[in-house]
Amino acid sequence: MSNRIRIGAVVAAAVVSCSVTPYAMSTDSAVMEWNQIALAATVTAGQGPLPQSRSMTIVQVAVHDAVNVITGRYSTYRSSAAAPAGASSDAAAIAAAHDTLVALFPAQSLGLDAARDASLAARGLTATDPGIGIGENAASAILAARTGDGASVAQFPYTASGAGAPGIWVPIGPAPALLPGWGSVTPWVIESGSQFRPDAPPSLDSGRYARDYNEIKAIGSLTSTTRTAEQTEIARFWLATPSAIWNGVARRIVDALGLDASDSARTFALMYLSTSDAGIACWDAKYVYNHWRPLTAIRNGDVDGNDATAADPSWTSLFPAPQHPEYISGHATNSSAMAATLAFLFGDNPGITIVATSPMNPTFPRQWTTFSQGVAEVVDARVYSGIHFRTSDQVGARVGRQVAQVVVHHALR
Repeated sequence: MSNRIRIGAVVAAAVVSCSVTPYAMSTDSAVMEWNQIALAATVTAGQGPLPQSRSMTIVQVAVHDAVNVITGRYSTYRSSAAAPAGASSDAAAIAAAHDTLVALFPAQSLGLDAARDASLAARGLTATDPGIGIGENAASAILAARTGDGASVAQFPYTASGAGAPGIWVPIGPAPALLPGWGSVTPWVIESGSQFRPDAPPSLDSGRYARDYNEIKAIGSLTSTTRTAEQTEIARFWLATPSAIWNGVARRIVDALGLDASDSARTFALMYLSTSDAGIACWDAKYVYNHWRPLTAIRNGDVDGNDATAADPSWTSLFPAPQHPEYISGHATNSSAMAATLAFLFGDNPGITIVATSPMNPTFPRQWTTFSQGVAEVVDARVYSGIHFRTSDQVGARVGRQVAQVVVHHALR
């Protein structure tokens, strides 16, 4: 089947009623089609960035294993018996994606069942194809591997030690701290969430902290007079989840390079393995250091012990900060992991224009010649938003890159 994609086409419609998602059929390869169906399912389920990346990783690794059991090109994440003669890799990919998605999102099972049947029929395949069993086995193996990984118990009441003291994070608003246990979720490839734990954020009395403080105070304010209109739109663009942005980037690369099923499946699987483990590493650092957000810091600049940080009790960020500690930046960490994976696979400059779109700013597409330019932009964007100090973004980008390097060099060889 062709790997050509129709950029901008709606592949999956959002749930309207009865918790059933209708899916539009595609002429893309099965790997590409079900990548888009999977992303739509996470959006329909209302998943935040970390659960969304976990779900996408489960689906994409299962699809990778199902396809590569048949093609034999890359090693699988979980071992599997040899494929029977005549097994279709498309059938295997469809079954693996379908079964993982139904397990993750049972409320969408009717729509997913219909999508499976239509997807098979569009390729002249039937439920008796031996590839179906390969896909089902791959899905079962990956789902079993993630059972008890800690994700289901990562949300619990949390108050940072020393909350209220200068530099210590406190929630902004009534919502609870978001997923304080995610740093202890079992990683997919790296050894532990603490493997790449960075040094502590700059001390409050340091010159670096003062530089970060005064930069974001000026450009990240809701009423900033120094932030340009374009910078505001860049900040809005990056309000979308990392998966919502980088999945589309990966699809365009896969399409432009004409990758086959094995390489397409591996590309998606490695990218999501990287971002899942990067998210775990990021959340480990967040809840170890419990660094305060710029809003709290700037409103209390008179108690931080730094003469270069004047307080502004009425300061407000351009966009509200997520409800978790500031250091390190989640978006910078996860975006860097995804971008670095693609760069390790295809070169930082893949020789084609890199196009990114965002559901949070759909009329403001971004174009880069290198993946690292996209990472540099998210670093800036979180400062423009008033959400993160620059150091937090820069360190997060480094951690994401470190995680991606381990994943690409050790997984799915």
